[in-house]
Amino acid sequence: MLDVALVLIAACGWIGASFLSLIPRLEERWSRWPGVMGALIGTISAVQVLTSGVPSQLTFSFWRGAARLEMDALSAAFLIPLQLVAGLGVVYGKDYWPLNRSKGAGRSLRFHYGVLVAAMTMLLVARHGLLFLLAWEIMAVSAFFLIGTDHETPEVRRASWVYLVCTHTGTALLTAMVILLAHRSGGLLWLPIPAGDSPDLDVWILLLAILGFSFKAGVLPLHFWLPSAHASAPSHVSAVLSSVMLKMGIYGILRISGLLPSIPRGFGAALLALGALSAVYGVGNALAQRDYKRLLAYSSIENLGIIAMGVGLGLAGRANHDPWLAALGFGGAIFHVWNHAVFKSLLFFGAGSVQHATGTRDMETLGGLSSRMPTTALLMFPAVLAVSALPPFNAFLSEWFLYRGIFASLSRGYPWSAALALVALAFTGGLAAVAFAKFYGILFLGTPRSPAGDHAHDPSRTMLLPMAILACLSLGTGLAGVLLLPCLDRVVAVVAPGSLAMLAQGLRADMRFLVGAEALLVMGGLSALLWWRRSASSPGGESPRPPTWDCGYAIPVPRAEYTGSSFSDAWAPLQPGLKAKIRRITATFPKPAVFRSEFRDAVGEMYLGPQMERVAVRLLRFRGLQPGYLSIYILYVLLALLGAFLWMLLRGRLLG
Repeated sequence: MLDVALVLIAACGWIGASFLSLIPRLEERWSRWPGVMGALIGTISAVQVLTSGVPSQLTFSFWRGAARLEMDALSAAFLIPLQLVAGLGVVYGKDYWPLNRSKGAGRSLRFHYGVLVAAMTMLLVARHGLLFLLAWEIMAVSAFFLIGTDHETPEVRRASWVYLVCTHTGTALLTAMVILLAHRSGGLLWLPIPAGDSPDLDVWILLLAILGFSFKAGVLPLHFWLPSAHASAPSHVSAVLSSVMLKMGIYGILRISGLLPSIPRGFGAALLALGALSAVYGVGNALAQRDYKRLLAYSSIENLGIIAMGVGLGLAGRANHDPWLAALGFGGAIFHVWNHAVFKSLLFFGAGSVQHATGTRDMETLGGLSSRMPTTALLMFPAVLAVSALPPFNAFLSEWFLYRGIFASLSRGYPWSAALALVALAFTGGLAAVAFAKFYGILFLGTPRSPAGDHAHDPSRTMLLPMAILACLSLGTGLAGVLLLPCLDRVVAVVAPGSLAMLAQGLRADMRFLVGAEALLVMGGLSALLWWRRSASSPGGESPRPPTWDCGYAIPVPRAEYTGSSFSDAWAPLQPGLKAKIRRITATFPKPAVFRSEFRDAVGEMYLGPQMERVAVRLLRFRGLQPGYLSIYILYVLLALLGAFLWMLLRGRLLG
């Protein structure tokens, strides 16, 4: 009970931070500290539950019965990245988006930021259907206001409204799921359901859960709201949305599947295939982006697809009563949830620093920022290596978990989509390296392509400190992966009870070998760096350097550099929404050629968007039902009450 009480205190701290931001003369000095203290308390309580494996419960009276708040290992696994990223975001946002910016938008941002974190905190410990939906709705609405912080821009307004429509569509599906789950279990309290004679109802519950939660997770084809929303929000908000809020969909699937007595066959294979397609689609579209925040948003679709692949493997393991496959799948998914929260937050913080210094999100107009923002470039480099799944950084180990799970699935002959997932995972890793070589190289290397970066400089210490902490965690998690196996086992045991201690027993030797090899790699790199610095600084140690080969250009100019479009041009067939236009050169003395490229999301903007517009046009025919007169609305209420009264009066006869 103590740990869940500490979580309630943490949520109250975030609510306190929200309301303090509304009080003049107190908001700038004091509004951050309740949130920081709440993050610290929430992290400590979650770590305590995760390391001990003992859940903490609190039961109280609620609407039509009892309700319960509980923090087990699964809740703690998602609560730790939530409090970590949100707490660092509060520190980062002080100078990134001050309170006096944009006519009160800073105060609105800080208020809804605290509400969002408090709602997600309560969501993770709620074990009652109505409480869960209430926290889910508060999370959705507060995120809507955060995405629309810069609401004076039309693109931002459209992105926030598209997000709101999509999230409420998912909420409608989740409401139906909660109703069926209450019918199946006999109440709104979420308890493990014993095996019974309702397998068809279990199928519908799991299907609604996967569809409803996939809207929040941004899994293909329900992803189309995500790139614009995450690119439009302030960068520290984008970090919370991408690193934490998307994972609430993954948490929901794991929580509901853990309540069911068994998993119907086919769901694991379908989710595995859907995750594989999402990963390839996300990284392919990331390659086509000029806006570096949209590139990071599409990368989140890729990584959520990788996590969905792990969940699919785990569900397949449960359906086939294979605890080893379930442990590898669920363990790899949870491990990648942690790793993605670290490196994607660092990437969004770094992107915010670049935007804060240059005022643009177009990477084609930037370049050479490493000389003007050396600390930012240095701190972002570990995240670039981590998102590319390169050792010794953290994502390498979590994707290695999934490789082990896929090979285990293939060796056992199930599911059919494991072969597709193997190709997709390998292909995604290669394309991610290309996409982030483009991201880092175009932004930080070379020479400036326009005056946009002439006055760029490193941000303040309050913005650099969260980035430094996340950079250390990206490396530290990769080197200390073997120590996390018992914690992962406790999380897996909540979702798949028969898989207790499977990872610690089966992977300890392999993890020690991998971590040892990574440690040697780090030591070798540091030794080479120290030797180079020492030889360069010693008297006479620096040899004269020959001039750089200039490819025949006596005076290199920015126009001769690679652009983002030319860098990823070879991968254009993998980007179905990319349209490039260039005038062919046929004359002997040609005129200057013009190259133009345009990107539209093939699924979201080119297919689903027009379909939704047709539906909206048809629904506009019913606008006459809202004339704006109070008397008409009172008549509607009376007619609804009359209909309900007649139904109560006649339902016995109608139903026999």
